Amino acid sequence: MKDGSTDYDNYDEADEETQKHLQKEFAEAERHGWAEGKPGSFLNRLIAHGNKKTEEELRKSGGGSSEGSTSSS
Repeated sequence: MKDGSTDYDNYDEADEETQKHLQKEFAEAERHGWAEGKPGSFLNRLIAHGNKKTEEELRKSGGGSSEGSTSSS
């Protein structure tokens, strides 16, 4: 992932340095109570991408609505 291209769909691509960085962002998000990571952070963008992709898949399958589509895990 060091080449500047971010492939959010290929999570196996994350190298050790990226994984360590994400672990730090997870810890910071938990300390501050940010459910989706620090606003503007890599973690935040990664979660937003996943949410968007899930919403698109639900829309295509005809399932779910835009209300209550947030995860509480």
